[in-house]
Amino acid sequence: MINKKSFFLALGLVVVPLLVLWLLNLGKQNFNSLPFVGERIPPDGITIKDTIYYTIPPYSFVDQNGNVVSDKDFENHIYVANFFFASCEDVCPMMNAKLATVYDKMNEFSELKFLSITVDPENDSVAVLNEYAKRFKANADIWKFVTGSKDAVFNAGQGFLLPVSMEDKTIDHSQQLILVDKEKHIRGFYDGLEDTEIKRLKEDIKVLLYDYSEQRKSGSR
Repeated sequence: MINKKSFFLALGLVVVPLLVLWLLNLGKQNFNSLPFVGERIPPDGITIKDTIYYTIPPYSFVDQNGNVVSDKDFENHIYVANFFFASCEDVCPMMNAKLATVYDKMNEFSELKFLSITVDPENDSVAVLNEYAKRFKANADIWKFVTGSKDAVFNAGQGFLLPVSMEDKTIDHSQQLILVDKEKHIRGFYDGLEDTEIKRLKEDIKVLLYDYSEQRKSGSR
């Protein structure tokens, strides 16, 4: 027969460490890190492959208030980007309506912004975008609807790794939402029409916010 004293001593040796571990992690959220999207690029002059994560190249547009917007406006921010056009009657309104639920839920975070780029710059003027943005109650400081030259839009489509047509320099109609971190790395693509994907986007935004919060606490950033 097992001695009661020995039994409880052994039980304590198992339970107490688990209890301490639970207390240490109490209140902490356990998030998985997000992947990096795109091929890694070696630094200039170095032949070693896969050393630097892909970053979105510079871009410049004009927003719904007529202000110049560039990649520099998103420095030190996480942001969600997408491509649309104002006269679209099916995919775009639904996609931006679902994106608005992310905006409504997350706009209290000062580190988060949104960028919607028209693929129809010839028709989507500043005035058109201004009226369009009102449909989603978008604060232009947080959610920017932008237009530019055809080349600027096409180059941005390439930069955000969307399918494009090289022959006529157009971007394939896309319902993708693109999550970008503070270092201009793409961290995920999400189907802008699917509720499960919108939920995943919201969770992944929280993952990045948590990662940056932990980095600040550790002094690494």
